[in-house]
Amino acid sequence: MVFFKGSPWNRIINIDMHKVKSNNWIYRKLFIISIILLLLNDFYLKYYHTSSLTGKLSDFAGLFAFPYFFNHLFQKKSKWIYILTGTFFIYWKSSYSQSFIDFSNDLGFGLSRVVDYSDLLALSILPVSYKYLINDSISVKKIVLLPKPILIGISIFSFIATSLPKVQTAVNLKSQLEIKTDIHKDTIISKFDLTKLNKNLYSFRMKIPDRNANALCKIKITQDSIVKSTVIKLDSVLSSTATGRLFFGHSEDDLDYIKKMTLKNYELIFLREIENLYRK
Repeated sequence: MVFFKGSPWNRIINIDMHKVKSNNWIYRKLFIISIILLLLNDFYLKYYHTSSLTGKLSDFAGLFAFPYFFNHLFQKKSKWIYILTGTFFIYWKSSYSQSFIDFSNDLGFGLSRVVDYSDLLALSILPVSYKYLINDSISVKKIVLLPKPILIGISIFSFIATSLPKVQTAVNLKSQLEIKTDIHKDTIISKFDLTKLNKNLYSFRMKIPDRNANALCKIKITQDSIVKSTVIKLDSVLSSTATGRLFFGHSEDDLDYIKKMTLKNYELIFLREIENLYRK
């Protein structure tokens, strides 16, 4: 059957197609992937696998997902949403936003960012996101186990609650603490989730008990295949970090606590971490 241009049947088809687009836009694969990457990077990768990649990943994922998401809340304003997103990102990453950050922190909001103009490379993802938006597909399928209101809530949470506010304090303490254990080197690397720096040197982010804080350490691990033992050496404590909760500021008590910590304190925590290996 052929429908002529301008017939009521064509209008009905067009309306149905629009409904499919407007109802299922949030289930598009690249949008969901960008939200997952944003949450995974800001809550895990940045802290336990610090690198230039994890430093930029949230910017790319956020700039892809944010304007795409808000376009569907304010339809027919697509270009302005993308332009304003890019403009605010440039402002936020510049030194000009410092007065706004200071004012917000005085009110109790723990906003923080590092001025790094190489982050502006992430702006290149905006045209990709816009093209993805305007090429919206009508074949998007709804995920039954993930209702739309829940997915919207997760998306909003990812935009406002990631990049936890934190204050880092340089420590730079050298240690001679060594522990010999019968636990295999590979098991230690896996359970501690270590990042390899060279042959036997690894970075290790150690949780400080009873505090919303952690310490970045370097440890050496050597395996003696003859006697089947492993030597773990706490090489140094590089820095300690007090982390905030959601978008609120860090605890001053936590910050004061880590500033007063001595090498002995860090070594005791490290010994407990080794003891915990036997319980895992």
